[in-house]
Amino acid sequence: MKFYHPNTKTLKFDLTPLVDVVFQLLLFFMLTTTFINVESGVKVDLPSGDFAAVKEQKNVVVTITENNVLYINNHLIDPNSLSEKIKEEIKNNTNSLVVLEADQNITHGKVVRVMDLIKKGGAERIAIATKPREN
Repeated sequence: MKFYHPNTKTLKFDLTPLVDVVFQLLLFFMLTTTFINVESGVKVDLPSGDFAAVKEQKNVVVTITENNVLYINNHLIDPNSLSEKIKEEIKNNTNSLVVLEADQNITHGKVVRVMDLIKKGGAERIAIATKPREN
């Protein structure tokens, strides 16, 4: 006589080792990925010149883009508040240098107006940034 035995054995697939391996791979790729150091800043096509380079120090950088947009230290600024912002930037060091980066397609009059606003802000020293001339 045959007796009926219900099949009590069920097949189970244990996911714990798979999850552990995937987590280890995720950590490995996150830690070994190289990050590209992207220079943050405003894209400006500087004019070329033979002037000596300005030494990098705690300078205030005023940038005028080709679209006549003003930035101070890579932060967008309203042209009407440029003088006040310059006052804030140089209040601790009155001898600090203000570097003016103007796109080469900007009119001379726009550059002179921005230089006037920088002077009204109390800056004593203004430098105009250029790129090295290609021979």
